[in-house]
Amino acid sequence: MLFLLLVALESSFLPSAEADQAKKLPNIVILATGGTIAGAAATGTQAAYTSGAVTIDAMLAAVPGIRDLVNIKGEQISNVGSQDMTIDIMLTRAKRINVLLAQNDIDGVVVTHGTDTMEETAFFLNLVVKSQKPIVLVGSMRPSTAVSADGPLSLFDAIAVAADPSAAGRGVLVVMNDWIHGAHSLTKTSTTAVQTFMSPLRGIVGVSTYGKNDFYNTPQWKHTAESEFDISNITKLPRVDILYAYADMSADLIDASVANGARALLSPESETEI
Repeated sequence: MLFLLLVALESSFLPSAEADQAKKLPNIVILATGGTIAGAAATGTQAAYTSGAVTIDAMLAAVPGIRDLVNIKGEQISNVGSQDMTIDIMLTRAKRINVLLAQNDIDGVVVTHGTDTMEETAFFLNLVVKSQKPIVLVGSMRPSTAVSADGPLSLFDAIAVAADPSAAGRGVLVVMNDWIHGAHSLTKTSTTAVQTFMSPLRGIVGVSTYGKNDFYNTPQWKHTAESEFDISNITKLPRVDILYAYADMSADLIDASVANGARALLSPESETEI
């Protein structure tokens, strides 16, 4: 009887097969911010929908097999359409990513995001996140309730990229519709097409097909851990206005920007100095 009791006690301290498997999987954190990928509509075939209507837990529940791929937990940073993305949200998210990736038990971060300002957020994070670990942004062009919603598979692929050691050191990446883009060169080309993001100048970084990744190149410019920018002691960024310049342009808009608090002005016209 005593022998059986000792065996039972010893067995209770041995990890189960499930716990042992969980320890071996990469640890990924998802920071949810809203957007179309978290959107919902009254029907599966209408164009209008409400952004940020679905929580990160509901989005993960729509991705079968994801917990066989990684140990995952989600945090809701915001829940807005990306047309309403703010610099304050960007700062909060960047600081949180820096905290998470400084932990030894976190292997990568995924950010769910709307597509309107995804390239801006990706570029910003590429400058201020201080880690070589994978940081991956993902979104969708169709809401979660749509017929043939593109969000679940893109989310699966994004998580697979974040868990892939080969993604480390490539800077912030954007994964949508099987393609892996670098933050420096991607751009949104359509308001409706699923394959909206393109990297026309430098090409895509790789592809992810049902969680199987194939990397083509590594961005060569300075990013993340090598970047000169540091937001650790910054709570607010200065206002910088962008003004389109043209021949014989009046100074009215310039004066208005300066009078309303702009600390710097930029013009997309390369031959015009302001």
